[in-house]
Amino acid sequence: MLQYKLLKLSPRLLRFYRSTLLLDFPRITSYLPVVGKVLDVGCGVGIVSHRVASERRDLNVLGIDISAASIELARVNYTLPNTRYECKRLEAVTEQFDCVMLLDVLHHIPPSEYDNLFNSVRSLLAPGGYLLVKDIERRRGYISFAMDRYISGCKPEEINLHNCDEMTAIVSQHLRVKSVEIKFRFPFPNYYIVADSA
Repeated sequence: MLQYKLLKLSPRLLRFYRSTLLLDFPRITSYLPVVGKVLDVGCGVGIVSHRVASERRDLNVLGIDISAASIELARVNYTLPNTRYECKRLEAVTEQFDCVMLLDVLHHIPPSEYDNLFNSVRSLLAPGGYLLVKDIERRRGYISFAMDRYISGCKPEEINLHNCDEMTAIVSQHLRVKSVEIKFRFPFPNYYIVADSA
């Protein structure tokens, strides 16, 4: 996988690639709480968790991933005083959070698991807490699909891109959708959904 190769070359290079080139990080941080606890679901090697924690010192970030190798790399390369990384499934998390982030994660989860996923998220939200979804629209998402397929090595059936309106309808079955935004940032048609348990 490209991220492992870049990480061996330079953790800083990978952090720049993921959190600056691929993500609109200022937009993401605009959605985050001022203080509190954030859960980064599917954190991979910890790049986004690290960037959030380094720029927002009043946030405590827990990154989780089902890949033990990714979590070990996160612990070695991207640990800060206000970050933790754990290899576990979302259902195994017992704390509550002010924000649960699903950043470019949903298109890697089979739709058959969405009910369990969003029910788990709902149970993890502290009073006033919310879910932040950031993903790529299926329409015009060709570059994202190609990157997942040919750079990350995902099989076509493992990539489940949805359009924003489709994902908003899915999320609204479990949580109250508060805001929706579609924002193209070359080369990705990104969408952002904020929802709470209301």
